Amino acid sequence: MVSYLKAKLTSWKRINVVLFTDIPRPEKLYFSLYKENKLVKKETVNHLMSVNSLYFFDIWLDEEYELGKDYRLLVGDLPFTNIDVNEAIYFHDFDDRFFYEGNDLGNTYSKNKTTFTLWAPLASEVKLKLISPDGNTSIKIMDREDKGIYRLSVDGDLLNYNYRYIINNSGVVNETKDLYAKEVSLNSEYSVVIDTDSLLKIKTVEPQTKFDNYVDAVIYETHIRDLNEGNDNDTEHKGKFVGFAETGRKTQAGHPAGLDYIKYLGITHVQIQPVLDFYSKDDVKTNDWYNWGYDTLSFFALEGSYALHPEVPASRILEFKQLVNKYHENDLRIVLDVVYNHIFAYENSDFEHTVPHYYFRRRRNHYLANASGCGNDFASERKMARKIIVDSVIYLFKYLDIDGLRFDLMGLLDIETINQCLLEARKIKKDAIIYGEGWDMGEELPRDIKASKNNFAALKDVAFFNDTYRDIVKGPSSPFNLHEKGFICGNTSYEFGVDFSFHAGVLPLTYQPMFISANQSVNYLECHDNSTLFDKLLVSNAYEEEKTLLDRVNLGNQILLLSFGIPFIHAGQEIGQSKDGLDNTYKTLGVNNLNYHLIDERFDMVNRFRLFNILRKKLAYTHLHESQDLKGYFEISHWGNGVYALTAKEKNLHDHEKEFVILFNPTTENVSFELDDYYTVVDGADKKDEINVKNGFLPGCSTMLLFKK
Repeated sequence: MVSYLKAKLTSWKRINVVLFTDIPRPEKLYFSLYKENKLVKKETVNHLMSVNSLYFFDIWLDEEYELGKDYRLLVGDLPFTNIDVNEAIYFHDFDDRFFYEGNDLGNTYSKNKTTFTLWAPLASEVKLKLISPDGNTSIKIMDREDKGIYRLSVDGDLLNYNYRYIINNSGVVNETKDLYAKEVSLNSEYSVVIDTDSLLKIKTVEPQTKFDNYVDAVIYETHIRDLNEGNDNDTEHKGKFVGFAETGRKTQAGHPAGLDYIKYLGITHVQIQPVLDFYSKDDVKTNDWYNWGYDTLSFFALEGSYALHPEVPASRILEFKQLVNKYHENDLRIVLDVVYNHIFAYENSDFEHTVPHYYFRRRRNHYLANASGCGNDFASERKMARKIIVDSVIYLFKYLDIDGLRFDLMGLLDIETINQCLLEARKIKKDAIIYGEGWDMGEELPRDIKASKNNFAALKDVAFFNDTYRDIVKGPSSPFNLHEKGFICGNTSYEFGVDFSFHAGVLPLTYQPMFISANQSVNYLECHDNSTLFDKLLVSNAYEEEKTLLDRVNLGNQILLLSFGIPFIHAGQEIGQSKDGLDNTYKTLGVNNLNYHLIDERFDMVNRFRLFNILRKKLAYTHLHESQDLKGYFEISHWGNGVYALTAKEKNLHDHEKEFVILFNPTTENVSFELDDYYTVVDGADKKDEINVKNGFLPGCSTMLLFKK
C-alpha cells in the first residue's frame, strides 16, 4: 500500500518525485505528466534511488515549467498529484523573471468599474470572491498575465464591496485578503473597495515652520490610546483618531491636555505607535484589551479600533487625515511607527497564502529566520517584498499626508529598501524624516547590506536610535541591568563618555565616531520598550528620595535637549512617569496612559522641559549637524568632581548670540564656581527675573546655563 507521493519542482526543467511504499520494491515505474489536462510527457523509470521504503527519481522536462499552469502527475496506478512549485522562489532568476513594476496592485476603483490586480506567480488559479454591501456573494475567475499577475475588471459601482482572493498554490487552496488593499472590514475579515483617489481631493494643511534638518526636530513618542484614555482629562473621543486631535482639552487642574499639551511642550514631531491594521481582539469592544500594535496584518489599511465607526472603512482614513490636518494646523508633524520586519502569525497570513515562502527570510536549514523574536523575518531583499514596503511608504506619504517614519527593527531590513523608501518619500515631501532601530540582528542577511547603524555611511540621510547615548547618559534599561548607573545616576566616571554622547557620536571623543553627522543620531533615554527613566532610577538609585530622583529626571531631559543630534522623548518622560516597575507593557491596560494627574502635580517639571526646549530652538549650535561644525565649537572642561562644563567659543557664535556656559552636575553635592565676568543664569525654573552672578554654586543633580551679561 502506498501512503505517500510528493512531486516538487526543483529547477525550471526538473521535477523531483518521492514515493513511499511498503510493498516490495518495484523494478520500474511509469509516469504521465499532464499540463492543463494535456499529456506532455510519458516515460518509464527504470532506475530508482531508494532509502528504506522511500524511492526517488527525477523527471526532466523538454521545455521549462510554466508557472500559472495546472500540472498534474500520474505515477503507476496512483491518483493524480499536484506539482509543488513553492521552491521556485529560491531559483536564482525568479525575482528577475517575475518582478512587476506596475503601480496598480490592489483594487483600482471608478464608478463604472473596478480592476483587481494581484501578484501571485506560483498560483495555478485565482478567483475573486465579491460580497456586496447587502450580502450577495459572487465568485469570478481572474486572468493570468505576464510576471505572475492576475487581473480582473468588474463592471459597475463596487464602492464598499468586500472581497477576498481564492488562491490555488500547488493544489492548496486558501482565501486571502488583498495585500495591497487600502482598507479592511470590521475585525480585518475582508478587503474593501474604496475610492483612494478621492483622498487626494481632501484639502491638506502644511505646518508653518520650515524644517531643514533632522536636528531641528524634537520627537515625542506616544500611542493613540495613551494620549487621552485616562479619566484625568476631558477628551471626548478617548483612544480614537479624532480624540487624538481634539483641541481645547484640559486636565482636572486646568492645564492643557492632548494635542494642546504636546504643543505646549514645544514638540515638533509626534511619533505615533503603529496605526496600520494589527491583530486586535475586537475593533468595537476595546475596553478589555490593549496592544501597542506591532502585530502587523497590513502595510496599507488603518487599524479599526481607533476609528469611531470601524464598520465604515473609509471613515478610518478620513478620521486619520483629520488628525494629520489638525496637527499640521498646530505646526506639528506626524511620524508613523511602521513594522515591516515581521508579520503576525505568518503561517496563516495573507502574505504566506498569496505567495508561499516568498515574503519570509529563511536560514540555510530552511527554518524561518527569527532575529525579530517573532519567528518570521520579512525578506525585504527580495524584489517584490521590497516593492510592497516602498509602495506602502509612498501611500502613507501621498495619501495620508504623514511627515516621517520610524522603522521598527530597521536593522533587519536591507539598505537598498530603506534608501528607496527615503527617495520616494522625499519626492512627495522634501522634509520627510526616516529613522529606526539600527541594531545588527541575525545572520541570514549579509552584514554589509543590513540597514543597521554599522552601515551608517551607506544610509547618510537616515537616522538611528543611539543606544550608546542612552547607556552613557542614563545607563541600560533592560530588566537585567537596571542597577547599572549612567552619568545622570551619579556615575562620574562617565563624564568623558558624555563628551561623545553630547556630540551625537560624531566626533572621536573617548570613542570612535558612530555617524557621519548629527542628523543620524536619535538621542534618547526612554522609549515605549523597557523601563521608564524614573523606574530605572528607582532601582539604580534606590536609596535616594523622590525629589532627588526627579531632579535626575530633569537633568537627563536637559542634557537630552541641549545635546547635538535629535532629541527623542517618550510621553511622560518629562514628568518622571512610572510604569509601576513593569517592563514589556505591550498589552497592559492603563499603565501606559499619559498621567495628567501627575502632570498637574509636577507642572514645574513640565515648565522646565518647555523652557529648555525653547532654549534649544533659540541656540544656534543645536541646529548644527556636520562634524566640522561640531568640532571645536565648545571648550570642554571636566572639573574633577564630576561636573561636565562646556563654554561656547566666541568665534563660533552667531552675531546675535552672547557667550554662554553649560554646566551639568550629576552629583548630589553643591559645587562652587567662579566666572571671569558677570553672567545671567538660566537654571531650568520658569522664572521671569534674571539672576546675575559672577561667583556662585551649582546645585546637585542640576543643569545650569549662563549667558554673558
